Amino acid sequence: MTWRWEYGPSEAYVIGEAPPAFVAEVEKKADELVRAAAAFYLDGTQYEGCSSR
Repeated sequence: MTWRWEYGPSEAYVIGEAPPAFVAEVEKKADELVRAAAAFYLDGTQYEGCSSR
């Protein structure tokens, strides 16, 4: 699964002057979100819709 910005901001612009420890924690959380999204991704060929029960 890949994702990209419509524009390419530099790392320095995005991070600014944030402390390295903060940046590392944000990166860890972003990695967790990517793994969760991949785990819950529904393959369109196997999707059977929502249960009506």
